[in-house]
Amino acid sequence: MNAMNDELPRIQEQVYYGHIQSHTDVLEKFLSESSYKRYNPSITGKSTEKKRFVSLFASYHQEDSVLHDISYLHSHGSGDDVKPVTHLLAVDLSLVTGTKLLHEAIRYLMDGSNRARVGLLLYARSDSISTILLMKDIIDRTISSFSGKEKVLDFLYGLCKYYEGQHMVASSAAGDTLSSIKDKVYSLAAETALPVDDYKAWLTCFSADTILEGIDKLSDFLFGQLGLEFGSNAVITNGRIFVVDDGDSFLNDDLGLLESMEYELRTKYIHEIIEEVEWGGVDPDYLTSKFYSDITMLVSSSMSIRERPSERAHFEILNAEYSAIKLNSMNSSVHIDAVIDPLSPAGQKLSPLLRILSRQIQPSMRIVLNPISSLADLPLKNYYRFVLPSMDDFSSTDFSVHGPKAFFSNMPLSKTLTMNIDVPEPWLVEPVVAIHDLDNILLENLGDVRTLQAVYELEALLLTGHCMEKDREPPRGLQFILGTKQRPHLVDTLVMSNLGYWQMKVSPGVWYLQLAPGRSADLYELPSKLIAIDSLRGKLLHIEVQKKKGKEHEDLLNADDDNHVQEKTDNKGWNTNLLKWASSFISGDASLKKKAEKNTVTLRMQDKGRQLTFFLLLLVICTSVS
Repeated sequence: MNAMNDELPRIQEQVYYGHIQSHTDVLEKFLSESSYKRYNPSITGKSTEKKRFVSLFASYHQEDSVLHDISYLHSHGSGDDVKPVTHLLAVDLSLVTGTKLLHEAIRYLMDGSNRARVGLLLYARSDSISTILLMKDIIDRTISSFSGKEKVLDFLYGLCKYYEGQHMVASSAAGDTLSSIKDKVYSLAAETALPVDDYKAWLTCFSADTILEGIDKLSDFLFGQLGLEFGSNAVITNGRIFVVDDGDSFLNDDLGLLESMEYELRTKYIHEIIEEVEWGGVDPDYLTSKFYSDITMLVSSSMSIRERPSERAHFEILNAEYSAIKLNSMNSSVHIDAVIDPLSPAGQKLSPLLRILSRQIQPSMRIVLNPISSLADLPLKNYYRFVLPSMDDFSSTDFSVHGPKAFFSNMPLSKTLTMNIDVPEPWLVEPVVAIHDLDNILLENLGDVRTLQAVYELEALLLTGHCMEKDREPPRGLQFILGTKQRPHLVDTLVMSNLGYWQMKVSPGVWYLQLAPGRSADLYELPSKLIAIDSLRGKLLHIEVQKKKGKEHEDLLNADDDNHVQEKTDNKGWNTNLLKWASSFISGDASLKKKAEKNTVTLRMQDKGRQLTFFLLLLVICTSVS
C-alpha cells in the first residue's frame, strides 16, 4: 500500500501530460522505465546474506595465472567492444546444478548483452568419468579457437542441451557415451559452420590425464585464491562472488540482473575513468578491448573489497547550478557532497562540522542548499552554535587547555534571551561561572560591559537502567547504592514503578553497584555488579533481581507504611497550609498581616518540583483574585 501511494503522483503526472491513456498498460509501462525483468533478493542485497567480494588483482599478476589463459565469450557482434562487466563462471560439470548454470550462461549471451563477457572455469573431480573430461576439453577448445565465430554460441548451446538431457540421465557404457558425444559434436559443428576436421583431430588425441593436470591448476585458483568450496558452482562478477547452491534456480535473467546491478552501482564510474586515462608509455598494440575490459575487472574487484556503508550515495544526479556552493581542491583525494536545509536545526549543527572538515583535510566540497519551498512559521527561533574541538582550544605557550567555546555576535539588545546548552542526554551540565541570570538576559542592561560570559562544566554522567523482578512487576522502591570498595555508598537511587526505571550520577571510572542495606538487601538478592564507565556516553543497564527464599510474599514498602503515610500527611498539610497562607496573604487577612509585621517568613526549598508547585499556586490564586 505504501509503495502504491509513492507511485500515485507519478501516475497522476503522466495522465495529466497524456503519457498514460485509457488503453495503456500501466504495469507494463512502469516496468519498462528503469526497472529490471528479474527480481532476486540475493543479488539485489535484500536478503540476509552479506555480499562477498574478492580481489583478482594479485592473481592476475602471477606469471602463470589462470586469468591469462581465459578466452571470453561475447554476444554476437560485440566481440571487439569493451566490456565493463566480466562474469567468471566456476562450473562443476559432474553436477546437474553446474550444467544448468552453463546452459543459462550461454542463453544469456544469445539474448544479447553489450556490457558483459563470460569466462568459463570448468572443472571436475579427479575420479570423474571420461565423458565429463571430454566435455570440458571440447568446450575449452571451442572457446579458445572459435570464440569470434558467428554461431559459436549456437554450437555450445546445442552441445550443453544434449549433454544435460542425455548424459546426466544416461546409464550406458562409457565407450558408447564417448562415441555418441563425438558424433553429436561433428553434427553440431557442421550445422554451425565450424571446422569439423579440427574437432576430429582434437578428439583423436584426447587425453584424460592432460585434462586432469589443467584441472589441478584451476582448482588452486578457485579453492585456494578465491576461497570457494570444492564442488560448488559460482558466478564471480567483477570480484563479487555469488554461489549457486544445489536446488537453486539461477536463470539467464539473473545474470542480466547481476550485470545491471554491478554496472550501475560499482563499475560504471570506474569504466568511465579508465576510458579517459592516457596510457603513456604503453604499446598501442596492447590497448585492445580485452586490455580495457581486464583493467576494469581488476580495478572493480580491488575496490569492491573495501567495505562501503549502506549510507553512502551518489549525488551526481543533483542539478545544483544555482543553489550550490562549490569548494574545489585540486590535490584532494576526498570529495564531500552535503545537502542542507539552511533553515533547520540539523543545518545549524552540520555547518560548523563542514567548516572543521574543510580546515583539517582540505577536501573538494559541494554544498547543495535545499530549503523548504513554503514556510508557515519561522523555522528557527534561536541562535545556535555547534561547538567542536579544535586546535585553538590548546594554548600555544604552555600546557593549559582553554576548552571549546562558542561566540555570539550582533545580538539584539532589547530582547529577553535565555542561554541554554544542548548536550547529549547522559550529560549533566551546570554553569559554574555566570554573573548574570542566564534565564533572563537583557543585553541593554549590561551597561559598559559589552560582553556576557558564562562557563559551563560537565558535572556528571547519567548511569541509567531498568530493574525487573522475574515474573513480577518492577520492584518499586528498591534502593541501589553505588560506590567503591572503600566507600560503597557514594550515591543512591530508588527504582520507580514505571518500567523499573532508575538513574544515578556517575563519573568515568570503575564502580560497584549493590543493594542498599536495610529492607532492600533483606528481601532481595543481587550480586555486587562491577560497572565500568569508560566513555562520555553514559551507560544503560538492565538488572534482574529476585526475592530471597521465604520472602516471596513480603512487600518491600510494608515496613515503611507508617512513615510513608506520615510523609504523605505532612506533604498534604504543607500544601494545605501553603494554600491557606497564600490565599490569606493575597486577600488581605488582617491577623496574618499583623503577624507578618512582627515576624519575617523565610521559605527555602531544595526541591525544584516544590518550587514549581509553589509558584503555580500563587499564579492560580492571583488570577482568581484579579
